[in-house]
Amino acid sequence: MTIWKNCCADIYYADDGAALNDPGYEVRITEGEMVISYEGGTGWVNYAGRDMGGGHFALHSPEVNGRAMLHRAQDSAVIEGNWSENGCHGMWRIHLLA
Repeated sequence: MTIWKNCCADIYYADDGAALNDPGYEVRITEGEMVISYEGGTGWVNYAGRDMGGGHFALHSPEVNGRAMLHRAQDSAVIEGNWSENGCHGMWRIHLLA
């Protein structure tokens, strides 16, 4: 298992809301599985899911009724994709920091 702590996420909102540079994300990748965790307004939020092939991960978060599709190229320090959470939609780019 590989764990990156204190990762930073660039978050974009579909409704032209402000883009955020949000620190404090944790990313865990094991054989075929990814978990992304961050502290939300009411506690920790965890997106978890499996590799659908080619580094494309489909994630779900019951805490915020969230779904995400993320991609990580082999050995890349960046994960990118889209998200949907409690009726909001957008994209995010997570920088894996050692």
